[in-house]
Amino acid sequence: MTIARKKVLLGAALAVLVAAAVVVIALVRSSGSPSGGTDPVSGNAAPTPGATVEGITPPPGASVNPSGLAAPSAKEPTGATAKPGALPVNNTGGGRYPARFSVGAPGVKPYQQSDKSLPVPQGYKVVNPSNKDSKEWDLYDCKGTKNLDRMYFKAFIYIGTSCHGTVNITNSIIAPPAGSQNRAVLVNSDASAELKLNLVNVTIRPEPVGLGEKSTPLNDHAVNDCQTCTITFNRVDVANTGGMCLCGARTTIRNSWLHDNYIANLSDPGEAHTGGVFPYGGTGPVTIENSRLEPGIDAHTGKEVKNYWKAITAVLFTQSVDGSVLRDYSVRNSFISLGAYGLYAQTGSGLRVTDNVFGPTHWDAAGGCDNNCTATYGEWSNNVVGTIDGVPTKKQVPQPK
Repeated sequence: MTIARKKVLLGAALAVLVAAAVVVIALVRSSGSPSGGTDPVSGNAAPTPGATVEGITPPPGASVNPSGLAAPSAKEPTGATAKPGALPVNNTGGGRYPARFSVGAPGVKPYQQSDKSLPVPQGYKVVNPSNKDSKEWDLYDCKGTKNLDRMYFKAFIYIGTSCHGTVNITNSIIAPPAGSQNRAVLVNSDASAELKLNLVNVTIRPEPVGLGEKSTPLNDHAVNDCQTCTITFNRVDVANTGGMCLCGARTTIRNSWLHDNYIANLSDPGEAHTGGVFPYGGTGPVTIENSRLEPGIDAHTGKEVKNYWKAITAVLFTQSVDGSVLRDYSVRNSFISLGAYGLYAQTGSGLRVTDNVFGPTHWDAAGGCDNNCTATYGEWSNNVVGTIDGVPTKKQVPQPK
C-alpha cells in the first residue's frame, strides 16, 4: 500500500522568520500534506502550508545581529533563590528523571547520531519493511491485543485505519532507514473504535542520512495521536527525530528521554522549527513526568549542538487550532533543556508545572506569551534552574506572565 493511498498525517514543523526583535512562527506541514481542512489523522484543522501564526517574541534586551537573526548565545535561566526543599544535587535530580542512555530497548549501548545503525542486541528479531519504496512496516487490521516484543524494526511502523484495541510495543528498536516516507510511528487508526498504544522500553532512532538529504522520520515528531487514541510512553528513548510526540489528548510520557533532535540532516536547521512534545490543537489530558527532555544535546559528548535552537522552537510547546483549549496538562519532576525556549505555552487552561529542572535554553526557560495567547496556570511551583547535565540549583524559574 503506497502512501498516496492513505490518509496520513504529515508532520507539523515551525519555520521562524525573525525581523529585529520580533519572531514570527510559520507552522508548516511536510510536503504533500492537505492544504487546509481537517487533519486526516488527529481530526484537527490542518494548517495551510506556509501559513503563519504570530507568537514567539525574543525577551526584552535580546541581542539581534544585523541580518535580523537573534544572535546565538545559549544561557542558563536565572532567578531568585528557591525556598527550602530544592532537589538533590545530581544529574538526575535525585532520581526524578533518568540518566542519559539509561532507558530504551534493553541491550542498546550508548551511540552517536552519526552511527549508521545500532548494533542488534542478542535476542531481537529484525523486521524489514512491508513496502520497499515507502520503507513502512504495516499493521493494518488489529483487534483485541497485539504484542510486538523484541523487534528491531528497520522500517517506520504504520498503524492502519482499522487497527483498534491495544497495541503494545515493548523491548524494541524502531529505526526507520534512509528514504522512509513518514514518521517513525504513524498512527492512522480511525474514530470508529478506541486504540491504546503503549510503548515500553523502546528506542526510536531513525538512521541518519547525509547533509542535505531527506528522510521524513528525521524531521518529524516520532509518534502522533488520533481522535480515539490513548498513548503511553514509559522508558522510551527518542533521538534523531523532529521531536517526541505530536500528541494533544490522552497522552502520558513518563521515565523517558528526548535528545539529539536538532535536525542534523538540514544544512540550515532554521528550515524546520519543531517542538519536543507538541499538543498542537490538543484538548488534553497530557501528562509528562519523570522524563529527561533535552533535544539540543549531543548526548555522546554532553555538549550542546551548535545552532540547536534554530530547529527547536520549544522543548514543550502548546498551540491552539480553531479555538481549541488544552486542559489537564501537567509537567512534573522532569528535566527540560536546550530548546529555543524550555516551555512556550500559547494555549492551555490551568496548566500545572511543578518540581521541574530547567536547563540552558537560547531565550528563556519559560517564555512569556503575547497578547493573543490564552495560557493560564493552575499551579507553578518549585521549578528551578539546572546545569546542562541536569544538576538542579536553588534558583527559581518564575512563572510566565
